[in-house]
Amino acid sequence: MQGKYSAGHCNLRDEGVPIVQPTAAIDVSPRGPSLGRNRDFGLLLAGQFVSRLGDRLALVAFPWLVYSTTGSALSTGIVLALFTLPYVLFGALAGAVIDRSRKRTLMIAADVLRAALVACVPFVADHSLAAVYALTFLTACVTVFFDPCLLAFVPEVVPEEKLLRANSLLSTGENLTEIAGYAAAGLIVASFSLRGSFLLDAATFVVSALCLLGMRARGRAAAAAAGARPLLRTLATDIREGFRFLAGHAGLKANTILTLICVAGVGASYPLSFLLAVQTFGGTRSFGFMEAAIGAGYLAGSLTLVVVARRVRKGLVMTIGLIVMGSGYAVVGLLGSLPAVLVLFAALGAANAVLLIAVDTYLQQVIPAPLRGRVLGLRFTLTQGTYALGVLSAGALATVVGVGTLFAAFGAIVLAAGVGGLLTRTVRDV
Repeated sequence: MQGKYSAGHCNLRDEGVPIVQPTAAIDVSPRGPSLGRNRDFGLLLAGQFVSRLGDRLALVAFPWLVYSTTGSALSTGIVLALFTLPYVLFGALAGAVIDRSRKRTLMIAADVLRAALVACVPFVADHSLAAVYALTFLTACVTVFFDPCLLAFVPEVVPEEKLLRANSLLSTGENLTEIAGYAAAGLIVASFSLRGSFLLDAATFVVSALCLLGMRARGRAAAAAAGARPLLRTLATDIREGFRFLAGHAGLKANTILTLICVAGVGASYPLSFLLAVQTFGGTRSFGFMEAAIGAGYLAGSLTLVVVARRVRKGLVMTIGLIVMGSGYAVVGLLGSLPAVLVLFAALGAANAVLLIAVDTYLQQVIPAPLRGRVLGLRFTLTQGTYALGVLSAGALATVVGVGTLFAAFGAIVLAAGVGGLLTRTVRDV
């Protein structure tokens, strides 16, 4: 989805920022240790696997705490919304802070803060629901700083020619936590006290922090010192520089547009899949099977890229992934049996995996290191906001338009974006 960088789009040479030329295909030269012998990457992978297990536990424990306390679906929906809102509000600011910080230090601080915040939840839950909301929101705010920082940190741990495989392994680990983590979280919340569940979640952040602490890579601060300028003015300038690079880089701008179309389709598919399960296939049990099929497909796609990472072009993977997803969404409404839908959803999960892993890898390669935090923070803001709009618009339209028709409409949009990308050299040949 991105093309080669042209300095004419954004005069970063005048700003003292190095220009990075992305490669069209994965470099297969054997520079640096293999990922299996890369101690820092092993620690990062292990720490994130444990931490993501904790994330699944939190996404079960927080809403269950609120629902069991209030019995209100609205209150439960509010606590779930609080996990997404900070990305929209603070994503750009987080990116500017990341570029002025040592990434490893920032991630360790974020893990320690999240551990403390989550550990406080069971002690305030009996006294104030508002305090639970506040702790949920603050935990999500800290996560906004952690997630883009992690994405920007990986290229400082892994050689460029191994980035696609490294991202595939990280994605595989995260997907395993989705498949097994939610089921385990449900059992933990049901079998232990809520207090024990939150304390266990806090412990996973401590494990992540300890793994980061054991790494040799520090994660350099890329941006220049603020000097005498007020901090807020400096951060505002940093955000503008990130936006200028994002808007001025032709390939990156095209990638962002196509990614947002894909994210809108994925967002729309969530409520539409639920409605399809309830209205056509008998209820929430079928919805669970559908989500599991997507997870299994995502895992298969991630593992496939681990094996073939050195032999694929990222641009081609991105566009084919979009085409498969768009085509799949477009025909969902035509399928009359649950097994057929499950097979299709597995294919959608696989396409989503290879698409997103290729996108993440290319972002890490094409964005100059001094700008990574800012540009990635802006992308997080745009993608999370677009995802929320996709969810809301599909839910609203489903009150007046059939689910199958909406799937076809959103699928056609995603498919058109994929075909357009495939026909565009700056998108395809990266």
